Amino acid sequence: MPASIPNDIYQYSLRSAYANGLRDGGPPVAFLTNHGSHGIGFFESDDDQPQARPLDMIQIDSVAYALDKDGNASQADRGAQMPFVKVTVFQPAKRFKIPTGAGSKKIMEIFESSKNTPMPYRITGTFKYLHTQQQTFWNVKGEIFGFVIPRWQKEVSGEGLQSCFLSDDKKKGGRVVDFETGDGAVLDWAKCGRFHLGFPQDEEYEELRL
Repeated sequence: MPASIPNDIYQYSLRSAYANGLRDGGPPVAFLTNHGSHGIGFFESDDDQPQARPLDMIQIDSVAYALDKDGNASQADRGAQMPFVKVTVFQPAKRFKIPTGAGSKKIMEIFESSKNTPMPYRITGTFKYLHTQQQTFWNVKGEIFGFVIPRWQKEVSGEGLQSCFLSDDKKKGGRVVDFETGDGAVLDWAKCGRFHLGFPQDEEYEELRL
């Protein structure tokens, strides 16, 4: 791959492939910093519990964290593999102070003028509540990082706001569903200039009906 350029997005595999069961293999955590300082993804499913929720991954300032089914966060093993992941060298170009009480709808309104371009974004500050797929946190301080995905890219990367949360103490987190900001929350973001996509090379991928 070419040298990483700030705010370019590097993605491995397709969201549709992950949704259709391709949930093993992929690049290890140790590979992430080759192309990004920030990112989100999924770790491999547990072979002993294939129906269990896989761990989410959030990368903040070049450190990757695993987010378990109960919303606990821990630094990820460098050898852990991710069948679906996207990262970027995040260098925000714009900043906006978010009004108290704002949620995902307000954030999408801010991004409306660039609705056809994928963008990395970050929200830092206090949240009155933050609902994740793992659990709901109340009056919590931390950071949301993720990507705004345009509609045309749905089968490739998902759709809308795709993001994870990590608390300030690095002990709690999850995949974000919705939130309400407290006082002093700040939104940083940048437009992506180039999107790089890596494909799985095994037979399992080729057998999928995508």
